[in-house]
Amino acid sequence: MSRRIEIELTSQRSDGSWTWRAAGAREPKGELSGDLISFAASVGDELTVEAEFHMDGIEIIEAFETKEKRPMPETLEILGSGRDQPLVTTQLVSNRKNRGRDRGDRGDRRDGQDRGGRGNRKDRGRQDSRRDDDRAKTKRLRPGRAHRQQLIDSLSEEQQPTAEKMMRDGISSVEQALRDQRKKARDAAQAKKKAAEEAAMRTDEAAEPETVAEDPAAPEKPATEPETVAEDPAAPEKPATEPAAKSDDFLSVAAKLLPRMRAAEWRDRVDAALAGVDDLDLRDLRSVVVASEAGATDDEAKALAEELRTKLSERVDREHAEWLAEVAATLADGRMVRALRLSSRPPKAGVPLPQDIVTRLTEAANAALTSDTPSKRWITVMSAVAFSPVRRTVQPTGIPAKPDDELLAEVKKLSERVPHIAALFGIEPTPPPKRARRRAGTRTPS
Repeated sequence: MSRRIEIELTSQRSDGSWTWRAAGAREPKGELSGDLISFAASVGDELTVEAEFHMDGIEIIEAFETKEKRPMPETLEILGSGRDQPLVTTQLVSNRKNRGRDRGDRGDRRDGQDRGGRGNRKDRGRQDSRRDDDRAKTKRLRPGRAHRQQLIDSLSEEQQPTAEKMMRDGISSVEQALRDQRKKARDAAQAKKKAAEEAAMRTDEAAEPETVAEDPAAPEKPATEPETVAEDPAAPEKPATEPAAKSDDFLSVAAKLLPRMRAAEWRDRVDAALAGVDDLDLRDLRSVVVASEAGATDDEAKALAEELRTKLSERVDREHAEWLAEVAATLADGRMVRALRLSSRPPKAGVPLPQDIVTRLTEAANAALTSDTPSKRWITVMSAVAFSPVRRTVQPTGIPAKPDDELLAEVKKLSERVPHIAALFGIEPTPPPKRARRRAGTRTPS
């Protein structure tokens, strides 16, 4: 392979050939045929040549004429105004808003003071044991709005704003608002019933007054006439309940449109699912199939639901076969941890692994968990075993004689998943903390 180098001509021989050396070197490096220089050259000129490097030396195959240096371009002289002015001017801006509030409370951090609970950066790299970064990401379902817009166009002018708000905010928000309205109505009815019971009890107590003897010499009590209170013309008017009435009107109309909007939304979702049935996430496809029980209201929609259900079943069977082949191939390549993590994510739920793959995974994991295995490797293998189908069949060959704190903490964390392994370390299984149940339509605080 040839490449270009810079050389310097050192002498010219009688036969027309030249001797050369690398530019800046002390001694000549070789000879150059005079036929290669078709331009005027003299001793001391520096040329660019194409050279091939061999075991016995360097051979020049082409020489290029040195380009002349371009002269400096002509420049224009700036005369200026002729007045003597400072080169740099400074102007201070006064009354700048929030000038001292931007960084005034942050203090000086150049002395390396604590930034408050950010933790060790090395520990931040560890993620959940079930996460696998090389897992391919699938597309999510993004339905259109054709059927919902068609339904909105067919509604009356009074119903269209409500339907548009339902499409914009989502049907789930409207369903949550209707649930809240029904709950308020139940609470109001219970409060009214309780107030009526308390009033009845007070009436029964007032029906039995104590009899007191009247004194004939006592003056008669004046009759109590109702007091008339004049209204203050300057008093503020009571607020009208128009916002509540508008909200009730919206919910009443939304309750009537809810079944039709739900069916139109399902049609938009099923169209998007059928268009990308080979690429979409299986969770999204299954959600559309499950929603067909409420969304498929006519024969055409039921036929679409059956078509999607058939295609989903075909894709799951195909991916399940590919998954089994990938687990077996990964295990044959010696990537045992990768095979364990793959085994924990079957495309078809409820279908067990073949017995030969279970046996091979178990034996590979048993051989990896020994008393001589480093703690880091122990943690990696045990984390993969804890979420695999062979988590109860794996029996470690041995445990480290002096396990470090990091390994013990991981064993305690996964003790409920692999209790027989935790027992080898003398750790009782610890149940995971219970997660608080979240109501539909509410958000968890970040």
